[in-house]
Amino acid sequence: MNTKTVINIASVLLVIISIIMIVISYKAKILPPALTGIGFLLITWVMQMLK
Repeated sequence: MNTKTVINIASVLLVIISIIMIVISYKAKILPPALTGIGFLLITWVMQMLK
């Protein structure tokens, strides 16, 4: 497995986790999980730019 494949797999997993956290935040009407989900999306974006 090369580096690009690992980065792509990690990116997909981070996006899935971030969507789940944003949905949980919306349903529970609490802010911290949504902020963490947005942070995961930003991390995914940076990883893709550095790839």
